[in-house]
Amino acid sequence: MTFRRRIALLAGLSFVAAVLACSLAGFVTVRREMLARVDADLTSRVATDPLGQPGLGNLARPTGQGTGGGGGRPSGAPAPRATDVWFQTIESDGSVETPSTQSAVLPVDDDERALAGQPAGTAPIVRDVTVDGVHLRMVTAATGQQRAVQVARPLTEVDQTLRAFAVALVAVSVLGTIVAAGVGWAVARRSARPVQALGAAAEHAASTLEFDPAHFRREAGPAPRHADEISRLADSIDAMLTALQSSRDQQHRLVLDASHEFRTPLTSLRTNVDLLAHPGLDESMRADIVTDLQAELAELTDLTTELVELATDTQTAEQPELVDLTALVRRVTERAARRTGQSIEVRDEPWSIWGRPLMLERAVQNVIDNACKWNPPDRPIEIEVRDAHLRVRDHGPGIPAAERQLVFQRFYRTESARTTPGSGLGLAIVAQNVAAHGGTASIADADGDGTVVDLWLPVTAAPGDADVPGPAEAGSPAVWS
Repeated sequence: MTFRRRIALLAGLSFVAAVLACSLAGFVTVRREMLARVDADLTSRVATDPLGQPGLGNLARPTGQGTGGGGGRPSGAPAPRATDVWFQTIESDGSVETPSTQSAVLPVDDDERALAGQPAGTAPIVRDVTVDGVHLRMVTAATGQQRAVQVARPLTEVDQTLRAFAVALVAVSVLGTIVAAGVGWAVARRSARPVQALGAAAEHAASTLEFDPAHFRREAGPAPRHADEISRLADSIDAMLTALQSSRDQQHRLVLDASHEFRTPLTSLRTNVDLLAHPGLDESMRADIVTDLQAELAELTDLTTELVELATDTQTAEQPELVDLTALVRRVTERAARRTGQSIEVRDEPWSIWGRPLMLERAVQNVIDNACKWNPPDRPIEIEVRDAHLRVRDHGPGIPAAERQLVFQRFYRTESARTTPGSGLGLAIVAQNVAAHGGTASIADADGDGTVVDLWLPVTAAPGDADVPGPAEAGSPAVWS
């Protein structure tokens, strides 16, 4: 069943349920009100002895006929009219007296006979009876004189009115259901039109791999004017396609840049391998070529590792947790100092964030490795950790102001770095991993003395929080060399 048919069916069923409930309530209310008026009229007629009651009309005194307990019309009596009021009395001995001019005897049960011996004011008995096919409303009341009085009147007019009312309710229900189904179909058709257009445009994008939001809008038609669910759905699809297009463009640039970066070391490897096959090559040249091959293979290995780091979504492979960044920085710093022989000074304070440990460690490691690469051996690298801020300073040649933001792009290398080993991906990984944690990476002015890299990451726990793990010597300087 289509979406439009489901909405139309739901609208029709909802209207039917509402109309049925209202019709039933209305019918019961009208019937109760009409019967209440009949009961009030009958009760008023038996308020005093009906034999002297002018309201009974031309009723004669009972003649003693119809002393039996069953209802029925005496032989030869005329059929009752719809407006007649029927009357009879029940004596304390159980006998029934009916006026000679009355056309029928009303039915009497044991409860009504027992009522003849009750005092006046006893609650009357009200019920519906049928005599000779005539539907009657009958009231039996005690007079307090060892007698009970029964007064009844036909409900023909009431029944006719209720039947007409019921027919009107059924007609309104049927007509309303048809109208509601039609309106529901029209509304569903109008509401489903933009959804169908969005679905067709999304299918087109999936089949053609065209993720341009402008093309999607042309396929889906104009955006809804109201800020409803359809409009939000269209905006969400636009945002999704924009993200897909951006990701596709980044992947395309990554492949082009990677192919360019791979071309140089692969060409050098091919040349060196060809030289190794030369029959007149002496041992010293052979050793130099083997050394070059090892260096180029190491460079290719690093390049491949960093490309995999950039191309894969490490966020989905790691679950976030509370990370003691102060301890992480000290651990990475000690490892870098041991590997490079550089002297590194660290001044830190307790700092913990909610993040992915491996991504954060890779970002910190790349920044510190970059500083170790350019820092002269006679001066220490300075690292400061405080106030949701990691600052790493080296005393190398520095980065020109015009290139400070460019170094965070993939494969970008400054003029002075193009002759040194490296892929140009280290700081790009730093920027990507820091941005994934809601932070920023930047390079500050070092007053002409080296490079200062700042990483700003959000704080999830205040310094000194008892629940946050931290190094025992937090706040004191540490030196590794």
